[in-house]
Amino acid sequence: MIIRQIFNNNVIRAENQVGHEFVVIGNGLGFKKKNGQRVDEEKIEKTFVLKSDKIPQKLIDLIGETSVEYLKVADEIVGSAKREMGDIFSDNIYISLIDHIQFAISRYRKSVGLKNSLLWQIKKFYKKEFMIGMNALDIIHAQFGIQMDEHEASFIAMHFVNARQDGQGMKQTVEITEVIDDIFNIVTDYYQITLDETSFNYSRFITHLQYFAQRLLSNEQEQLASGDNFLYDQVKDKYARAFQCTQLINQYLELKHESAMSIDEKVYLTIHIQRVTSRNDMATS
Repeated sequence: MIIRQIFNNNVIRAENQVGHEFVVIGNGLGFKKKNGQRVDEEKIEKTFVLKSDKIPQKLIDLIGETSVEYLKVADEIVGSAKREMGDIFSDNIYISLIDHIQFAISRYRKSVGLKNSLLWQIKKFYKKEFMIGMNALDIIHAQFGIQMDEHEASFIAMHFVNARQDGQGMKQTVEITEVIDDIFNIVTDYYQITLDETSFNYSRFITHLQYFAQRLLSNEQEQLASGDNFLYDQVKDKYARAFQCTQLINQYLELKHESAMSIDEKVYLTIHIQRVTSRNDMATS
């Protein structure tokens, strides 16, 4: 690898023989070195492997003003997330995570904690991302000796939700979570039941709501509109109660989001509601 930029004595930007760029960390990697020289690979401790060939300028700027400890912690958290969920996150996760960790540690050192109003929803609808957030707290504690609470874990989880959904922006991630929560509450209130969160149908239902809410707020529903009236009529008759619940959800979407479900969306949602509210998927007291 060849050195392309020296951030400090221990952090450099390097490029391999096929033009792929890396951020590389190691004690003394940049000491008395110049751009264009070969990287002393024996000193490499950590390497940021990104999906894109070129490192985003925003990440380069952030690394230039960030201490090695924050970079190592962010890399360890992302590595833990990839082991849990696979390499499904956009490179933006490094940018948002490094920035968040710096700000969070600064807050905690001043005894300033923040409460996440969506904590309950994150724990319920994004279980894997929330566990990533909880694991991140352990990593941060090991490095900085600061013990953060589950509200902070939920903030970190939201960054991974955002990075999994094509980096749409935190504002839309919050809106998606609120839509999921609203629909979930309509279903449980209509049926007057508590759903079994350990069931397979529950997981499929929540996953469907995640992608449905994303399509709704991205105005992509029309791509699914095949207009299969035969299947629609069958589902409407066979699952009458679940279909009525879907109609209530559609009314909510029209009133609050000025958007109506397509025929296909009504069919899919009705089937998921029927499955998740079946007797086998009700939680036992």
